Amino acid sequence: MQDINQLIENVRENELIARKFFEIERCILSIGRCDQFVSTLTKEVQKQFNVPYVWVNLINEAPLSHLMESLERTPNLRDRVMFSRRSHMVDVIKSSAKTILVNESIVKCQAIIPSIYRGVVQSLAISPLTIDGALVGLFCQADPTKERYDPKLKDTFLLDQLAIKISICLSNVTAREKLEYLATRDSLTGLLNRRQLELMLDREFQRARQEQRDLTVAFLDCDAFKSINDTLGHNCGDEVLEYIAKRLLKHVHKQGLAFRFAGDEFVFVLPGKSLDHGLQIAESLHEYLQSNPLHYKSNLVPITISYGGASVVSDRVNNYKQLLKLAD
Repeated sequence: MQDINQLIENVRENELIARKFFEIERCILSIGRCDQFVSTLTKEVQKQFNVPYVWVNLINEAPLSHLMESLERTPNLRDRVMFSRRSHMVDVIKSSAKTILVNESIVKCQAIIPSIYRGVVQSLAISPLTIDGALVGLFCQADPTKERYDPKLKDTFLLDQLAIKISICLSNVTAREKLEYLATRDSLTGLLNRRQLELMLDREFQRARQEQRDLTVAFLDCDAFKSINDTLGHNCGDEVLEYIAKRLLKHVHKQGLAFRFAGDEFVFVLPGKSLDHGLQIAESLHEYLQSNPLHYKSNLVPITISYGGASVVSDRVNNYKQLLKLAD
């Protein structure tokens, strides 16, 4: 009789666990944005199973590289998502396609653990995530005790099933965001395109007027770009544009947004910043490029830029189109 009661109790416990997994799946299946997907997934797992540390580790290369900028800029995801090299993930899971449990030699997993949890985590459940059969990430759960994810005691069947559902959802979400990304970005440099510039300027100009604050726009163009194309070829010209774009992003990081306007012309927009501040950024970029030529094959390609700018306060313009025209 005791065996039957124990069997009934086990069935009830398994049914409760299955319901919790179903609730997690129900919450994530209809989500269309990656930031919401990661946030909901990690919070639901924490809530349903009382797991202290939950995060998603994604590869920092195609097909997920376009997600890095938006996810890393989302404050409430800083301890819930991280980007790593695929090789670091493979070092941990080897060739396994199923969830692995780790409670020994945690130091070997440091590359896939957010820095805030290192030194605290004592056991891990690591589930591979795949898109089209290729490893694209890991779904990780961790605990400060060794017993929680003991590979000798725990079965991973339900975690494996959850990882399959997460992979399907991740594939759908990334496909949607990839389409959105391609529609809003310049295909060569990855910067926001001219249409996004105009939409952003229209919005920020109205906000600047309402809040009585400044808004600065600066134009940059590459000197002698035609000569570079004619002398070293269009492939070199493309690398020059990509090089300028990467440095521009670093210089305006967290202060504003950068755009490719057309050809060799770039624009950056600084809400709430003065024209002097914008010109200082442009000059700093100019100095960097002048001191750090592009290495192209066996050539050192010197790069210089010309720049100008305008702002709401300095130029007293009536609309964003005037502001853009004055900055050019």
